[in-house]
Amino acid sequence: MKFLVSILIFTTTLIVGTQPLAMNKEEAIDMNALFPPLKANLSLGERPAKPELTAPSFFQKINASKVTLEWKAAPAAESYHVQVATDPNFKWLINEKQLFKATTLEVDGLESGKHYFWRVSSMKPENKKGFIQSAFSSSMFATESAK
Repeated sequence: MKFLVSILIFTTTLIVGTQPLAMNKEEAIDMNALFPPLKANLSLGERPAKPELTAPSFFQKINASKVTLEWKAAPAAESYHVQVATDPNFKWLINEKQLFKATTLEVDGLESGKHYFWRVSSMKPENKKGFIQSAFSSSMFATESAK
């Protein structure tokens, strides 16, 4: 008997609890006005533009132990990610800067007779997760052999 009463109370609760509240159109508009819809910031889903490398030019010979890397400021970029390596896969990094604000970087300690690879990507840290960084722009230069 207790079991049947429990089932009856349970089903009555389900029926009464699932009935939609009656609301006319004006009341619904008034309620929705309390919570305005969110406006999406579409610019947070756009990657910053890829930077354009200016100096040194591709495969330029450098006759010093230091070089100044230069690139043009990319539209919408707030900072840059710069890497310099001795291999084209950027496994052996000799210099790396993240969230770097300038558009030039001086790299010293270069060895003579070597090839150096460098790349720069523009960054916008407050963007949505997949849209923070642009693609890398890459180049390389070489140092003169010691005589």
